[in-house]
Amino acid sequence: MGNFAHEKCGRRSFPVALAVWLVCGIAVGDDDTRGIAATEPIPIAGGNLVVCWKTPDADSVLLHFHGAVETVRQAYRASRFEGVLVVVNFPGLSRAYSTPVANNPELFDWVLNRAWENSRSVTENAGPAEWDQVNLSCFSAGYGAVREILKTGSNFKRIDALITADSIYAGLDPESEARAVKPEHMRDFLRFARSAADEKKRFTLSHSSQPTPYASTTETADYLRSALGIERESSSELIRPGMEQQTRAADGRFLILGFAGTSGKAHMQHLHNIDLLWDLCLFDEQ
Repeated sequence: MGNFAHEKCGRRSFPVALAVWLVCGIAVGDDDTRGIAATEPIPIAGGNLVVCWKTPDADSVLLHFHGAVETVRQAYRASRFEGVLVVVNFPGLSRAYSTPVANNPELFDWVLNRAWENSRSVTENAGPAEWDQVNLSCFSAGYGAVREILKTGSNFKRIDALITADSIYAGLDPESEARAVKPEHMRDFLRFARSAADEKKRFTLSHSSQPTPYASTTETADYLRSALGIERESSSELIRPGMEQQTRAADGRFLILGFAGTSGKAHMQHLHNIDLLWDLCLFDEQ
């Protein structure tokens, strides 16, 4: 299939380079991240990962795909999550994230093992990864990696929680006369949503109102919502600067949060405020 990348950076829709950097998650913030240890970038399949931790020897991990490391570290510092954070970036759009995982079924385990080794206080005795809780998170193009990870049954079973910050896009169904999401692109996200609705897992999804030529994050959220028979309701309980909630839909531990905003800047706020989504998913009752 085509590269259903969502950022306008790939389409050069913004007139200045700064806007492109912001939408791609490349801009680095200035907030303080003292108290958080981090490795140097570790090469991985043409990209890199950085392992961050607040305290060594944590037994839970949050694997995040796509976003400037310093920006994600700032969110990590603000969040209630005390486990290990891994930030993975590949240069490019959604295909840059999906291809390495599709080409190497062991890549997910490799990343978890590197996170375990680097966050142990005595690395020579670290041994194989024995995480008690494995959580996935993604912004923007990062959904490409998550979609591939979920296709493997052992990975799906291992993952406890999923947070997607304006980050699930899909192709359009060529067999549908009306505009419709391509079902095969949503199969495993739907499986995870069903498990969360049954309170076997946790899944928090946010979306902006940004239209796209391919299925937008609003359309994919509606696909999941409709498949589970969940209704939206008006809600404005979650408002941060530059980020205004409009709707909410929930079933069990599956939560959809709809936000206003059709610009690249509005899209970017889902990364800058991802700590809010992490905390809602991992700690708060839906």
